[in-house]
Amino acid sequence: MGDTFPQIERSSRGLMQPPVALAAVIGIGIVIESLRRSRPRRQSALRGTRAALSTYLREHLSGSDAATQLVERLRKTHAGTEDGRLFGTLFEEFQHEREVVEAVLASLGASGRSAKRLAANASASVLKLTAGGEPGALSLFRTLEGLSIGVQGKRCLWRALRGLDLAAPAPGSSRFAELESLAVRQWEALERRRLSLVSATFAAEPRMTPRRERAC
Repeated sequence: MGDTFPQIERSSRGLMQPPVALAAVIGIGIVIESLRRSRPRRQSALRGTRAALSTYLREHLSGSDAATQLVERLRKTHAGTEDGRLFGTLFEEFQHEREVVEAVLASLGASGRSAKRLAANASASVLKLTAGGEPGALSLFRTLEGLSIGVQGKRCLWRALRGLDLAAPAPGSSRFAELESLAVRQWEALERRRLSLVSATFAAEPRMTPRRERAC
C-alpha cells in the first residue's frame, strides 16, 4: 500500500504531460501561422510604399525635366551675360540632380519612365519657347520666380529622402543633406536675380506734371 500512492502520482504526471505538450505544439503552430499570414501583408505593404515612393520620384523627375530644358535654352539665349552664367550653372546642377533621382528609382527596381512624364516633357518643350526675355521683361521675372518655386519643391524632396533607409546605389542621407544645401544656394541665387529685376520690371510710369493755366 505504501508504494501505491507514489505509483499513482507518477502515472498521473505522465497523463498530464501529453496535454501540456499538445498545447505547446498548438501554440507554436498558431505563432507560425500568424507569421505566415502576416508576411504577405508586410510584403504587400512594402510594395505599396515602394510604389508610392516611385510615383513621387517620377513626379519630381517631370518637374526636373521641364526645369532642365528651360535653363538649357536660357543659357544659350543669354550667353555671355550674368544671366547666361547663372542658367549655365543651374543646367549642370539640374542634370546631376536628375541622375541622383534616377539612381534612387533604380535602387527601388523602378523605371523613371511614365506617361505623365512624357506629357510633361512635351508641355515643357512648348512652354520654354515663351520663357525668358531681356532684363525688365515680365517673362524673365516670371521665369526666375517659377524656377525659385521649383527649387523649393526639390529641397522638400531631398529632406524627405534623408529620412529613408535606401539601399545602394542610392546616396546616403549625408549626400541628401548636401543636395538640400545645394538647393538652398540655388534658390538664393535665383532670388537675388529676381529681386534685382523688380524695379526694372515694375517701375511706375513717370507722372506728368499738370499744365498750369495762364492767368487772364
